[in-house]
Amino acid sequence: MKKKMASLMLALAMCLGLTLPALADSSTTTIGTAYKDLDPRTEIYAVTKTPGSDYPQFGAKNEPSGGVLYGRTAAGGPGPDGNGWGLTNLNQLQTAGESIISYYYGLSEGPTLEEYSYLFLPALQGGSRALLVYINFDNEGSDCGPIVNGAYDSKLNQTFSYLNTLSCPVFLRIGGEVNVWDDRPKAADFISAYQHIASIARTQIPRAALVFSPNYSSGNRVDMDVYYPGDEYVDWIGVSLYYDRWHHSGDTKRDGFYGVGDYGDALLNIQQVVNMSRLHARPVMVTEGGSCNVFKGQDNSAWAADRMARAYAFLPMVYPEVKAIVSSDYGDSWAGVDYTFYNNPTVTSAYLQAVTSNPTLVHRYGDTGSYYTKLSAYAGKWEGVMSLAAYSWSSDKLSATWSVDGQAVASAGEYPYAFNLDTAALAAGEHTVAVNFSNGASKSYTFTITAPPIYASNNAQVDGWAKDQVNEAISAGLVSDKLGADYRVNITRAQFAATAVKLYEAMSGQRVPAAVANPFADTNDAAVLQAAELGFVYGVTEDTFAPEALVTREQAASMLSRVYTKLGGEIPAAGATTFADDSAIGG
Repeated sequence: MKKKMASLMLALAMCLGLTLPALADSSTTTIGTAYKDLDPRTEIYAVTKTPGSDYPQFGAKNEPSGGVLYGRTAAGGPGPDGNGWGLTNLNQLQTAGESIISYYYGLSEGPTLEEYSYLFLPALQGGSRALLVYINFDNEGSDCGPIVNGAYDSKLNQTFSYLNTLSCPVFLRIGGEVNVWDDRPKAADFISAYQHIASIARTQIPRAALVFSPNYSSGNRVDMDVYYPGDEYVDWIGVSLYYDRWHHSGDTKRDGFYGVGDYGDALLNIQQVVNMSRLHARPVMVTEGGSCNVFKGQDNSAWAADRMARAYAFLPMVYPEVKAIVSSDYGDSWAGVDYTFYNNPTVTSAYLQAVTSNPTLVHRYGDTGSYYTKLSAYAGKWEGVMSLAAYSWSSDKLSATWSVDGQAVASAGEYPYAFNLDTAALAAGEHTVAVNFSNGASKSYTFTITAPPIYASNNAQVDGWAKDQVNEAISAGLVSDKLGADYRVNITRAQFAATAVKLYEAMSGQRVPAAVANPFADTNDAAVLQAAELGFVYGVTEDTFAPEALVTREQAASMLSRVYTKLGGEIPAAGATTFADDSAIGG
């Protein structure tokens, strides 16, 4: 009997605390190429349902709560005046599950936006997509004066009034690509024109998100920052993000500036806009862009498909500031360069595969996608199957080798170099996951696997060493339901008093009646009053019990000795001092 009591009390009164997963960056990135100074660098990410500490939430209008909006400026037929772009390839839209569509609209166009609406309204049916409208300046902004002087106010009011009749979320890109216009206005003139339109929009359609959207580059090397109209007038920062294997000019210096050839990569070209996003605390939208699949009549589909897949795989991963991606898919070829892909099976296939397989992309506006979280920013538990992916910059597709604790376990040769880590196959303790790329880059992280929880027969959590003894105590009827669901935490005085009563009832075979009196001012707990009436417990003062205070070991020993004595046991007189702190033991 004494052995049973000791085992039970030890299991219930000890083992406080949880072991939480730890994560540490255990290596540095190494890139043995000429591009070692370029960002972004090599990194490992986890697909998570909740955002990591690296995920920014800006609180902008129409910003998704998680994930990335995506869609197209799609190819279509002419407008009422025989010009313009529409959305006729709706079958592809439905297949891709896109959450945003876009439409070009120039201020000087004769028909109203409503008269053009037959080209985009079908794609808005069902309420699953947002609408991005490009408010283009005349002659690419060569003269902003008429805008500032109100020449287009009537047209703007009419446009915004119509947009207010639509139930879908609305984005307005105002004066896009100003930094690459052939006849660029002075920065001050553009800003005045932008602010004029933005002010009308704020009044007429306040729910619309306003987008400032330069081009990622400029043949005249005009910095995009000088055209920024101010935070008051900008909800999102956009960018035209095209990537070519060769530029239409054929000028190698110009090609280098535009970021073509090996630099024809969205991940590199977007960096300046991402820096603007961080400076102004605004989400990023790729308002238009894509891969060049035809150059001066030369088919470049394979390269374009690869860059399309790369952009969609890695933009949401490497740059969590990017909250929307819109690709150009309209039938406009200029200077022998074509970005249209709805009629290119190779690029279309790459696009559909990329957008349907990426867990972060939002397929219906209002839904929430998953998150790519850097392992250095991951604070969740390492449990179950962890979906991992990795990035490292290279002008070519890489191969990746994944290893766990120094042992190669998987290889990946397609974006995003994914690997499913089954943590159930790992023992509790520290482990290291690493990826090694064919460009010489590597990254590794150390993480901790915690042992799975252990439960007693009554579903209370216990430590493994105590499980058998706790189950024995439960079977013997010694465990009070007041002990809660986690026996690893320290026990309170009230819980221990209830356990003492249960022990007495089990050993004596007698049911303890309800207490007659209550000597305590701070508790009405029936078990505490029973234990007090039986003489098992006393107050910490004359009229207080402190029921929620943790029981001390000396209090527990005293209570158990009183139960033992009440059951007829005799406790021998104490012998020689055996503990250095005997003098501290209370009565």
